[in-house]
Amino acid sequence: MADLFELTQLASYMQQDLDQASAELARALTTALIRAEVGATRYDALTDLSPFLPVALEVARRVLLNPAGIRSESIDDYQVTYAAEVLGGAALTESERAQVLAAAGIRVSGTFTIRPAGTPDRYCWRG
Repeated sequence: MADLFELTQLASYMQQDLDQASAELARALTTALIRAEVGATRYDALTDLSPFLPVALEVARRVLLNPAGIRSESIDDYQVTYAAEVLGGAALTESERAQVLAAAGIRVSGTFTIRPAGTPDRYCWRG
């Protein structure tokens, strides 16, 4: 299976030196996410993976910048709050999912998608 990007491309995209093991893990996670979204058979048949590059680099960047998905943290008088864009970790956003499917030539019908998530906080009936 071909790599979606070179580790040097990821380092250039992030504009920082990267730990090789962490960068390789981010690349593997990103590849697995995109391959699962497209479908293994279709993905493996593709000869040009460059249309996935923008999404792949962004997902890998998110994995490396904030692997725990922390919103904010503080130590003594130092505090940092992460933007919402870096909270996702190893997952595709709806926008990225649409970009991946379009890059793979998969047409998605409908004007919106409903994806169930989580469990209800309470039930509608009394028991």
